[in-house]
Amino acid sequence: MQPAPPSPAAEYAERSDPGRDPEKQVNEDACGHAETRFGHLCVVCDGMGGHAAGREAAELAVATIFEMFERAADGTPPGQVLKGAIEEASRRVHFMRTSEIAGGRPGATAVAVLMHAHGTEVAHVGDSRVYLVHEGQVFRITRDHSVVQELVDRGLITLQQAAHHPDANRITRALGMAPEVEAELRPQPVHHVPGDAFVLCSDGLSDLVEDHEILDIVGSSPAAQAVGKLVDLANARGGHDNITVIVLRAREAAIAPPAGVAPTVVTTAPDTVVNSSPPVMEPVADAIPEPRVDRKTEPLIVAPVVIPPAPETAPPPSSQELPAARGTNPAILVAVMLAIAAMLLLGGVLLSHLRERGGKPSERGSLGLPVFDAQVVTPTTLVPGSVVVPTGNSADPIAPLQPSPVKSGQPSR
Repeated sequence: MQPAPPSPAAEYAERSDPGRDPEKQVNEDACGHAETRFGHLCVVCDGMGGHAAGREAAELAVATIFEMFERAADGTPPGQVLKGAIEEASRRVHFMRTSEIAGGRPGATAVAVLMHAHGTEVAHVGDSRVYLVHEGQVFRITRDHSVVQELVDRGLITLQQAAHHPDANRITRALGMAPEVEAELRPQPVHHVPGDAFVLCSDGLSDLVEDHEILDIVGSSPAAQAVGKLVDLANARGGHDNITVIVLRAREAAIAPPAGVAPTVVTTAPDTVVNSSPPVMEPVADAIPEPRVDRKTEPLIVAPVVIPPAPETAPPPSSQELPAARGTNPAILVAVMLAIAAMLLLGGVLLSHLRERGGKPSERGSLGLPVFDAQVVTPTTLVPGSVVVPTGNSADPIAPLQPSPVKSGQPSR
């Protein structure tokens, strides 16, 4: 078994703050970073269920995830290690004992990234988020497991309505809600490039800071300064909840895995893009359309493209069919029939004319040849050496034939 390639160089910073709400000065958020055998691991958890219970749930979840990475067997796919670690954390939070009588079952949200040599794995449970700042654009990598997100997905409310919905903080999935909770893992790691920054945060930041503001701050500041500016901005707008931010910026590009070429950022990033100067991006053919989550714009609904079937065309006639098509031309048939009719009519006229003359030879034709009628003559017995000349009704004797004068240069008849 080949050892895993070393983790890429990265810049890391974190900051967690209780916020400005006097009733939430106990910080129920927990976060952490560790460079494990599988890569850079960053985790943010937001506890719930009471001040002490929520904080204990979040801290237990973070500690469990790090522990599971230490216990994972070498050669296990990094994404499976991350998913399994979060699900084990959920089991432990579900059966945890707390020092406080909680108003409900203690629980926590969880969001984690694992940056390794072949890309960055992303997994989460609940409404804590991961953003990717990439070349002047910001992508929301995760989708909230919340009631409001389901309403948006079904088209029942707009994104503007979701931002101020009374159920905005109601989540549908969290660590500890049940003995078994499935963590959502992106199917493929994000193929990061130098300068790409992954921003992990609890809802105390995402409720008060817009996506494009995250882009402006993280894209223009070092990680340590960026996390401070983001927390300060959320506090300036009320700080109604605990605020936790992690920035992990890649300094090296991911390399292709041994099995093939790693997917690019464009094919692995979600659909939401917020940028100050929108660049031109090629469409992704194999991407699954998802509703946009930019709170400044309406979701883009794209109707499916229906390609009509090609019109049916008759096949060209074969070489054997062409002669038959020519022989059945109506114009040719009419012409032949007219010619036959004309010949029959002419024959009838000639026959009638000969019958009227009674077989008498007519005047010479236009060619100087004698023309005889077609009267039927009963033949007599032919005697050798003699010729029987039929008698006619004419009283005029038949004049003997006179030889025609022979002109020089012309043959005789």
